[in-house]
Amino acid sequence: MKIVQLSDTHISHLGGSPTDNAVRIVEFINALEPDFVVHSGDVTILDLDEDRDRVAAREVLAGIAAPLRVLPGNHDVGEPGEEPFGDRPVTSERVAAFRGHFGEDRFVEEVGDWVVIGVNSELFDSGLPEEDEQWEWIEALPGLAGPRPALFFTHKPVWAFTPELQDPRLSVGPAALPRLETALAALDVRGYGSGHLHHYALTHRDGVPVVSAPSTAFVHRGAASADVVGPGLIQLGVVEYVIDERGALPFFRAPHDLVEPEFLQVEQARLALDAMGVVLPA
Repeated sequence: MKIVQLSDTHISHLGGSPTDNAVRIVEFINALEPDFVVHSGDVTILDLDEDRDRVAAREVLAGIAAPLRVLPGNHDVGEPGEEPFGDRPVTSERVAAFRGHFGEDRFVEEVGDWVVIGVNSELFDSGLPEEDEQWEWIEALPGLAGPRPALFFTHKPVWAFTPELQDPRLSVGPAALPRLETALAALDVRGYGSGHLHHYALTHRDGVPVVSAPSTAFVHRGAASADVVGPGLIQLGVVEYVIDERGALPFFRAPHDLVEPEFLQVEQARLALDAMGVVLPA
């Protein structure tokens, strides 16, 4: 059995290299013939209030032949914490807009003898009614999943690169983490997958693979970034999980024809920043 994770596609209604890459990635995923596909968030370019980007992303992702579930990222619904990117906090209205285009922002799906679970990482510590609803659902997961092995997906990593970096801008926040770890301990989780960091990394926690999926849109290079997100492969692509009786084995996969710009080399990203009123530090 094969499950593919793509992440951080950053599709724009204006087109450009991230959107062109996403089209190539859809073709590449179809050639892999997976049994199931998970998009782990940041579907749209940057501006989470630009509905035209959601429309464009939905049209591109509709080309994936396998069953697909889509999770939101901070550039889809906003994020919790005191300093959200672009001063765009997660709100009920933004979550509802995402759900209107991509379906529920959490899921549990049976795939063969396994279950695939996805949750909205941007709700943790948000204080929204949707957070309470998600906690109730998460804590009921043992009854939904049963004893079956599970893959668990979020946009932001469950665990930051180091404990002192456990921050809602980078990962599940420190206040929510203990409660989430308690809930996860009641499940037979055989693999964790997240996005957000725009690099591929594979580590292990208690013998279980923990995957940071690459973006398909653009890369972040530099020592400062590595200090925050940790070591990893700075290359665009997807993750293929090969699943058998031994467990889930992740592989980095990429077609040869992706364009790999830096973030600010993408014109559509600069235009989205301008529309959001975001001025990046020099």
